[in-house]
Amino acid sequence: MTQVVLPAESGPSKAAPHRRAALAGLVVLAPLLLGLSGCSSAAPATEGPASGPAATSTAEEPAPAPMPEAEAVRVQLTALAEQSSSPSRDAVREAYAAAGFSPAAIEVSQDITPTGLAVDSIVAGAPVGGQCVVGEVRSGAVTVTVVPVLSSGLCLLGDDR
Repeated sequence: MTQVVLPAESGPSKAAPHRRAALAGLVVLAPLLLGLSGCSSAAPATEGPASGPAATSTAEEPAPAPMPEAEAVRVQLTALAEQSSSPSRDAVREAYAAAGFSPAAIEVSQDITPTGLAVDSIVAGAPVGGQCVVGEVRSGAVTVTVVPVLSSGLCLLGDDR
């Protein structure tokens, strides 16, 4: 634990309130720091294969088939990323439409910041049943994943239609 040493006072002074504030801050931070140090595991991680029923059940179960809509989005976004490593919002929307999604259901993040700069990545999503096909293009790399639809019924936070 870090110890804070405050200068000794030989009597009452104007620095006393400042010293009390520093001491109060230390009293508040000390339990927090001690609590955070308990977040790390004291036991070393074990290596090797996992044992038990969970280890054998994953080997027996086949991997789930990819969602056809997600694969269609991946194909369209990959073709788009080959043309432009940082595509526009409209181009991403068109890629989702070409993958079979209704233009009214497609949500696409902004392609420019409020200060007029280009964004690092562009994200889009469209619902399929109770799930969303979410795709991202970042520096020409494409990632597509399927996630649950938000409680609002949308795929992305905010109003990105």
